[in-house]
This record gives sequence, structure tokens and C-alpha cells, in this order.
Amino acid sequence: MFVLLIGLQAKATAVIQAASNIHEGKVVVAVEDTDPDKRVFMQVDSRTGKKESLGFPNDLVSEEISAVLSLPEYVVVVSKSAGEDRKPRVHEYVRSSKIWMAAGELNCLSFKQIEIEKSELRVDCSDESKDGRIVGTVKMVLDFTSKAQVKATLPLERDRQGNISFNLLGGSVGKWESLELFSPKNKKVLTAKDLSLSSDAKIKKTIKVKETIGPKE
Repeated sequence: MFVLLIGLQAKATAVIQAASNIHEGKVVVAVEDTDPDKRVFMQVDSRTGKKESLGFPNDLVSEEISAVLSLPEYVVVVSKSAGEDRKPRVHEYVRSSKIWMAAGELNCLSFKQIEIEKSELRVDCSDESKDGRIVGTVKMVLDFTSKAQVKATLPLERDRQGNISFNLLGGSVGKWESLELFSPKNKKVLTAKDLSLSSDAKIKKTIKVKETIGPKE
């Protein structure tokens, strides 16, 4: 019996690194798979559980994701810094053309508050300047202008829009095991494996091959 229990233990093959705010009843999650080529940003409809793959920027496959912000026209993602030598990088997913574009680097290594208003991304930076003061607000101009405004406190483990909400469950920060979705008629729990490209469930893929790499001048 002991051997049988060992054999039945499930080994985690994927984790959820980050989730976006809810927009139009949908949430975008960054899913890290054991296979780097299968990392994906997966958009999930909170009402139906329908999944849609938004692909993944090629130059971020080896980096962790700290923030995902969902807007009507775009999805903006920010990678984690890798020490003083690598600042967080910002990428934009254009919903209309279904491509990823590299927007540049964010001049702040540590932040918890992030906001997008019109064409400006702002973070409440907790880095120290050379004179020992806290840097404060750091701004970055994006390639687009959005009519919507979104603000989040990281890590974003839960969000609510009207009567729709989600929670990230299990594991630890940046390595959550499942996504719990609530709507008036349904409650759904999707594991990281369910949300990965390794899942047997049918996933609608919309990402095109074209990708723009490199920061703006």
C-alpha cells in the first residue's frame, strides 16, 4: 500500500507566476511550464472557463513575471529584475494584431504599486537613490494610449469586478498552484496544469509568429 501511494502522488508540472486584473470578466495568467517552450500567457473567461492562449514573448522565456495588466486594447507585462545588472522589462501584447512588442526597461528594481493611465506606466519605486532617499514615483511612456486606467498592488493574488472575482491558491507567491474563479452561476478551479499548453483541454490559440524585439529609442 505504501508503494502504491507513492506512485499516485501528483508531481506539479506547471505553476502560475502572476495574474492580471479582471477585464470584461476575463483574467490573464502567466503560466510557467517545465518545458520553457510551453510558457504562456493564458486568458481565461471567469464565466465559462474558456481559455485563450496569448503566446509568450521569446525574449522573456528565461525570466519570471512580476506584473500583468489587462486593458481593452492591450496586455502589459513586466518581468522581475535580475539584480542590478538587469532592470525589469516591459512588453505589450496588442489585442487587435495579436503580437507582442518589447516596450523597454523600467528604471526601478523594486516596486509594489503599478498603474497605467493613458500612455503612461507608473510605479511606486522603493529603490534608494545615491543619497539614500527612496526614489518614489518612476514613469515610463508606453507605445499606446488606452482609454482605460488600471492600478494594482503586487503580488496580485485576487481581484473583483462587479460580481466576478478570482483567487490564486496553493503553493507560494510566484508559484501558485491553481486559479479559483467566481461568477454568479459558477465556481471553477483550474490548476496550473489545466492552464498550461501541456493541458489536454482544447485551447484557442490566437498568437501570431510576428514579434517586435528591442526597446524604444
